[in-house]
Amino acid sequence: MQQVIRACSAWLLGAVLLTGCQPSLEEKMQNPQQGDVYVVQFQPQGGTETRYFFYQLYRVTPDSVYLHPARTDAATADAALPDMFAQDKSLPYTRAEARELLQEQPGDVLHSRLVEVRR
Repeated sequence: MQQVIRACSAWLLGAVLLTGCQPSLEEKMQNPQQGDVYVVQFQPQGGTETRYFFYQLYRVTPDSVYLHPARTDAATADAALPDMFAQDKSLPYTRAEARELLQEQPGDVLHSRLVEVRR
């Protein structure tokens, strides 16, 4: 029994340490990387369900990031489809504008906010 408890304790400690080493959402936004996928949660107008939209970061400059939008939204935040992003569309954001995605903006009827950055 003690071996089981030790094994579980070691696993739990490892999980806590790994989680503590992961950069926070804010840190990922401060240090964007090419290939990052921004996951934006929103609520369609007139609906109650939660949906997700995605942007792929394809270029980083000292003051801006450039994103390809997804072709469609999804019901889950972990969606990953082949040919998911519209490579022919480009959305430039200043870094300050990109950080604003972290919070719902006043008057936003879709209640959009960035909930994850996948690396």
